[in-house]
Amino acid sequence: MKSGRKMFFIQFVIISLICVNSVPFSFAQNGKVDSLLALIKTEKEDTNKVNDFNLLSREYKSLGNFHTAFIFNKQAITLAEKLSASPAEAIAKAGKKGLATSFSTCGLIYSAQSNYPAALKNHSLALKIREEIGDERGRAASYNNIGFIYFNQGNYSEALKNHFSSLRIKELLGDKSGMAASYNNIGIIYYNQSNYPEALKNHLASLKIREAMKDKDGTATSFNNIGAIYYNQRNYQLALKNYTAAFKIREEIGDKKGMAGSYSNIGLIYNYQSNYPAASKNFLASLKLEEMIGDKNGMAGSFLNLGTLHTILKKPRQAQNYLNKALTMSREIGSKDLIRDSYLCLTILDSTTGNYKSQIINYKLFILYRDSIDNEDTRKKTVQSQMNYDFEKKEAVAKAEHKKELESQKLISEEKNRKQKIIMFSVAGCLLIVICFAGFALRSLRITRKQKQFIEIQKNEVIKQKEKVEEKQKEILDSIYYARRIQRALITNEKYIEKKLTLLREHSG
Repeated sequence: MKSGRKMFFIQFVIISLICVNSVPFSFAQNGKVDSLLALIKTEKEDTNKVNDFNLLSREYKSLGNFHTAFIFNKQAITLAEKLSASPAEAIAKAGKKGLATSFSTCGLIYSAQSNYPAALKNHSLALKIREEIGDERGRAASYNNIGFIYFNQGNYSEALKNHFSSLRIKELLGDKSGMAASYNNIGIIYYNQSNYPEALKNHLASLKIREAMKDKDGTATSFNNIGAIYYNQRNYQLALKNYTAAFKIREEIGDKKGMAGSYSNIGLIYNYQSNYPAASKNFLASLKLEEMIGDKNGMAGSFLNLGTLHTILKKPRQAQNYLNKALTMSREIGSKDLIRDSYLCLTILDSTTGNYKSQIINYKLFILYRDSIDNEDTRKKTVQSQMNYDFEKKEAVAKAEHKKELESQKLISEEKNRKQKIIMFSVAGCLLIVICFAGFALRSLRITRKQKQFIEIQKNEVIKQKEKVEEKQKEILDSIYYARRIQRALITNEKYIEKKLTLLREHSG
C-alpha cells in the first residue's frame, strides 16, 4: 500500500503485497549461503539439488547480487530440464516440478529488478508446467506472483483477476494461510484504487482467518491495514483502535520494527486530532526503537515527523535540529525521497522564521531533488514502456508464428485427412467391387451349378434315350440278323437241293 504523506509527516503504514516463493524451506529459514554452497558440492543430480540451486539463487537475490542469483538459477533450470527428460515417470514429474520452481525463481529475480515483462514470461512458464503436472498449490503461487507483477505495473484489473484465481485454488485446497494472504493482497489492490469498502471487506476476511489460525504476525498486519483504510477515510477513532491492536500484538511477539511503525501511525492520528503531546510521545517512542534496531530509514522518517511537529508548535530551534538530522541520515542512506522531503520541511521552517535566504536555497534544492526523482521515474517508466513494447512485440511475433504453425499443422492435418479419406473411399470402393464380383461370381456359380445339374439330367436322359435307341437298334439288327440267317439257311438248302439235283442228273444221264 502506498505511503501517504500529509502535512509533510511520514506515514509508516507497513503493508505487504505478498509474493509467493513456493520453494521447500529446508534452508530458507537460516539463509546460510555457505551451507548451501557446501551442500551442492556433495549432492546427487536430483530434485533436491535443483531446489538448493534455487534457494541459493534467492539468497543472492535478497542480497541484491542479481548476477550470481541468475547463475545459480540457470544451473537449476539446466538440471531440472535434464531430469524432466528422464524415461522414469516419477523422476520426470519431479524434474518438471523443479523446473517450474526454477522459472518462478527467475521471475522473482526479474521482479526485484523491476523487469516485469521478463518476470511475467517466467511466471507464465511456471504456471504452464504446473497446470500440466497438476500442481494445484504451485498454480496458486504462480497466479499470485503474476498478480503481483500486474499490481506493480498498475494493471489492477489483471492483478485482481490473478489474485482471485489464486484465492479460488487455495479455497479448494483448504489452504487457510494462503487464503489470508490472497485476501490481504486483494484488499491492497482495492485500497490503491481508493475502493475502501472492498478493501475493508477483504482485510477483515484476512483478519478473521489469521485470528482463527493464531497467526499473530499476520493478525497484527491485518489490524494495521484496516487502520490505514480508516485513516484514509478520516475515521481517526477506528484507525486508532486498529493501530493500537496491531501495536499490542507486535509488542507481545517482540516485533520492534513493527512496533516502531505502529508508534508512528498512532502519532499521526494524534497529530491530526491536534493532540500534539501524544503525537510527540509516539514519534519519540518510534525513534527510540528505530535507533535500537539500527533502522536508519525509519530514523530519518521519525526525525522528519518530529521536525515538522515542532515547526507546527513554533519551536524553530528543535525543529531545525530534527530536520538537519533527517537530512544527514537521508544523505547517508541515499534516499532521494527523504532528502527531497527534508529540504521541503526546511523550506517551510525558513518561511515561518523569516529566513528567506535559506528558504530560497532549500526550496531550490527541493526542486532539484523533486525533478531528479520525477525524471528518474519518467526514465524508468520510459524504459518500462519500451520493455513492455519489446515484450508485447515478441509475444505478438511468437503468437503469429504459433498461429502460422497451427495453420500449417491444420493444412497438413486436412491434407492427411483428405488422403486418408481417399484411401478409405478407395478401399471401400475396392471392397464393394470385390463384394459385387464375389456376389456375381457366386450367382454365376449357382447358375452354372444349376446348368450343370440340368445338363447332367439332360445327359442322363439322352443316355437313357440312346440306350433305348441302341436297344431298339439291337433288336432290329438282331431281327435282321435272324432273318438273314434264316434266308441264308434257306439259300443253302436250295443250293444243296440244286447240288443234289445236279448230281442226280449226272447219275441219271
